[in-house]
Amino acid sequence: MRHMAFLRIYVPLEKLHERLHQLARNAAKLSRADIEAEAAERLNRRLRPDSFSLAPRSSDPPIIRVLEAADLSGETRQYYHVNYLERAAFESQFMRRKYFDDELYNRLVPQKTLHTLEKISELQADAGLVSRPIPNMRMELWNVPLVWLAAFTGDPDNYDYQSTTESIVDGTRVVRRVRDFYVAFQQISWVHRYFDHYGPDPLNHPYRNAIVKLHSWLSSYQIRRPFEGLIELDYGALTQYAWPDTAGKLLAEGHAAIEEISQLEDDMETQFYEEAGEYDAFAGVPPAMLKRAADTMQAKYQAATKVWERISRYEHAN
Repeated sequence: MRHMAFLRIYVPLEKLHERLHQLARNAAKLSRADIEAEAAERLNRRLRPDSFSLAPRSSDPPIIRVLEAADLSGETRQYYHVNYLERAAFESQFMRRKYFDDELYNRLVPQKTLHTLEKISELQADAGLVSRPIPNMRMELWNVPLVWLAAFTGDPDNYDYQSTTESIVDGTRVVRRVRDFYVAFQQISWVHRYFDHYGPDPLNHPYRNAIVKLHSWLSSYQIRRPFEGLIELDYGALTQYAWPDTAGKLLAEGHAAIEEISQLEDDMETQFYEEAGEYDAFAGVPPAMLKRAADTMQAKYQAATKVWERISRYEHAN
């Protein structure tokens, strides 16, 4: 099994194109193990150096994954992630580029073929089979971006759905984490807002920049209530290195530091105006306290980064 991680978005059936509804219903009858076995077989077939078929076979239906979650009323809902055909082909270019040298890559992936795939993808988008403006997944090789982990930090709300499952895929132990999309989006929004106010070097920090990009992607779904979607972090074969989630816990500790200074500032401001005169102005939290919170966030971020630097070294040993 390839050392890939995925961040997937799942939506209710009514959010899918009507042409996909029956395929989605059929997928709901399959086990997740069967779905993942088919997905792994297709990916392995496309990535073999002796395979010159860049795109999946046109007869292959899209891979559709299904998740279930009970809402606050106890009703079980189903959510779907559709792995579109040509989009999967484009994603495989990244994989090929990592696994093969330049000469072999250029032979397997001629530019003319890429242009053809792009045209096919546009036709699929015109037909409503591919959601052109909103990709429904992110993929990384030998990496789980820290900002993905941030979506799973924070104390759960009353309406928060979370689950962690383990399974065996292609002979490899795999952990997947699922969270209510709205709650995950709110958490990323919170980190974005408070990092801008209390984080280290907020305008130039790589963590903040990654948060902005993820926030933009998630906001494009326009999901504004709980149980309108789910987000899944699939560790894939990286599970053996990345689980339990040490890096995520470090980030959560950094988030807690800037949350604490934010709450302190609110409390101090409230108390100040309760006691101050009409024309007095609140001076803010002492700079030393702000610096301590920012330094804590930076230290936790650097520690989390080192966790993944250590994990990435295994790529060169495999």
